[in-house]
Amino acid sequence: MVVVAGAAVGVHASPSGSGVNPAGSAVAAGSSSATDPHEVVAQQEIAHMLAAFQAPPGATESAGQPDPLPSGLQHPPIQAGAQTQAGAVAWYSAPQSPDQVLAWVRAHPPTGSSLSGSGSSSVGPSFVSFAFPGTLNWLVVSPLSGSDGRTVVRLDAIAVWTPSRPAATKLGYGAPSVSVVTTAPPDPRQPLPASEARTQTATAPLIIHQVVDLLNALQPQIRGAVNCPSDDGTRVRITLPGLAVVSADPVGCEAVEITPQGGAPQFYTGGPDLIAKVYALFGITWTRTGALPQGIERTLASGTP
Repeated sequence: MVVVAGAAVGVHASPSGSGVNPAGSAVAAGSSSATDPHEVVAQQEIAHMLAAFQAPPGATESAGQPDPLPSGLQHPPIQAGAQTQAGAVAWYSAPQSPDQVLAWVRAHPPTGSSLSGSGSSSVGPSFVSFAFPGTLNWLVVSPLSGSDGRTVVRLDAIAVWTPSRPAATKLGYGAPSVSVVTTAPPDPRQPLPASEARTQTATAPLIIHQVVDLLNALQPQIRGAVNCPSDDGTRVRITLPGLAVVSADPVGCEAVEITPQGGAPQFYTGGPDLIAKVYALFGITWTRTGALPQGIERTLASGTP
């Protein structure tokens, strides 16, 4: 059993395999080479996180994976479910006990980070994790007693990156109009305002252009397993005749589905922000707050709602 407190969303206990290279070089899951500029940035962030670690007094960095390696340090204790992630491992040897190492690290967090979680396992070491700026960037510190009486410290730096959006997915500006409407299951506790339940249509070229710009600025979803809040079924439909139909989720996984005319659906993130900005172009303030029951989750698998 693994107990994790305060871990980042989308992070789960590590199985027997891992997308992190134990030798210490950066590896991106689901990608064969650093051809995406966002992946290049992620690998730079990996190096930054490892350099930000503040080792306990007397600790020394190892050139590679220790041999013998204490049982329980073969894999990171937690990992992301995202298909686009970069990771690297560093090793230290410390004279302190594992508990003392954890206490030191908590008191001296890596530069620029904040404590994001901790955990323990019946088959592995206790650990602490630190979050860095970014979508999902964190450093996990796992110490365990070694055969020589010193403590072996495993550092796992992980950065999840958003795939770059291909230029071919961008929409043009040829639609004659744009309309927006909200649909939701009947709920007497939170009825839709008339301004949202009624289809709003604009033919002004400036508004059409601005809506297309908002859609073209959306970023692809991070594919993989992501925990999402409960979804009450509310959707906002944006129609650009002859160009595309859009379905935006203001709650839940906050996904945006764009179906170009004659094309396959494309999935992006950023539903709430898109909805608020589109309605603002029509002079309407978006009123839905996403007040849903707490503690209910559903899973977004493989980047599709």
